[in-house]
Amino acid sequence: MNEQNDGHTLDETAIAGLLQRVGARPGPTDAIARQVHDAVEAEWRELVAARRRRHVRTRWLAAAASVAVVAVGAWLAWPATGVAPVTVATLGPVVGEVELRDGDGPWRKAGTGNAVTSVSTLRTGRGGLAALALANGVQVRLDTGTELAMTEHGSARLASGAVYVDAGHGRDGADTFVVDTPLGDVSHLGTQYVARLDGGALDVAVREGRVEVRGDGQVFVADAGERLTVRDAAVERGRISPTAPQWDWIGGVTPPYSIEGRTVAEFLTWAGRETGRSVVFATPADAALAGQVTLSGTVEGLPPRQAVDAVLATTSLAARYAEGRIEVAATR
Repeated sequence: MNEQNDGHTLDETAIAGLLQRVGARPGPTDAIARQVHDAVEAEWRELVAARRRRHVRTRWLAAAASVAVVAVGAWLAWPATGVAPVTVATLGPVVGEVELRDGDGPWRKAGTGNAVTSVSTLRTGRGGLAALALANGVQVRLDTGTELAMTEHGSARLASGAVYVDAGHGRDGADTFVVDTPLGDVSHLGTQYVARLDGGALDVAVREGRVEVRGDGQVFVADAGERLTVRDAAVERGRISPTAPQWDWIGGVTPPYSIEGRTVAEFLTWAGRETGRSVVFATPADAALAGQVTLSGTVEGLPPRQAVDAVLATTSLAARYAEGRIEVAATR
């Protein structure tokens, strides 16, 4: 068959004959073959090396990325794994303006039952009073115009105002609580006391037990009925009655006392400590009766003196208030 190609006509048989006459192309010399081999091998080695470099670089980047992820993860996790605030108290009764904040957070209105942590600060404004039940059993109350910052080490910092501390009767300071002030640290030895910052002075009044005030390298101790005023590293001592007017604000924020299942005698002991009075029975028979009668109901919301009148009205006992005493006798 004939085929047209650029104006020339070639016979396939002729082409085949031509190729046979020419013969096979001579192979490359050994020198040329070696050059080609070496060039191909070099190219292959470069390709392998490049692949290895890319693999190593990929592994390095992956490792670096892992380190970065771990570092970032640790940085993000640090706040979560750091020492978290702990609850150190619970708010009891709250009267008037009382605010609470945690750390440097915003101030917010405080209410009964709020948890108070080791980074919480409380402040009382106009007509504000607050009661705190510490986790260790100590009772603390804040007067109007007070700012108190809590810590987790059994202490609190008093910046202004006054706090009343009740460590419990007969506990001998087992549950420690220290009030830190710019003029000295006040610690109880099983007691009731008020610590107040006023006009550049620290005033400590002891109702029951003893207190110790440490400041500026000095230690002052006061017993029940004593009052210390610390100013400019000097101390003045005076006397104060357990029923003096300086204690009156405490009754305005009395924590609830459950009378359910308690005897009249137990209730009167609580009322006596709340009012700074001792309980005196007219006769041994009256004391025995108070120890036998069991109460039910509630006195929540009533100041201690009113609570005494309400409770004894349900029994055959009555109370009369004298200087420093609650005198209890059977009605005849």
